[in-house]
Amino acid sequence: MELSSVKGYLRVDFDEDDLLINGLILATKVYLRDAGVPEQAANELYNMVVLMLVAFFYENRSSDVGAIPSTISHLITQLSCSGVRQ
Repeated sequence: MELSSVKGYLRVDFDEDDLLINGLILATKVYLRDAGVPEQAANELYNMVVLMLVAFFYENRSSDVGAIPSTISHLITQLSCSGVRQ
């Protein structure tokens, strides 16, 4: 996923957080992989979940993050049960 796409989703128009956002993209993909969801660059639902998770982590980086919102959790479950395997 391109940094510019994620920054557009986050509505970030400055470069100071580029390193942080790139790290969140990588961490999100590891999180999904560990949840049984392999990278699926051509899958729009996968890409939306990446955007949503990166946004969640970005917006909550200064506080006790707490639980992933249930909407995102349900989408992760759907992706993990979709039958796509590495």
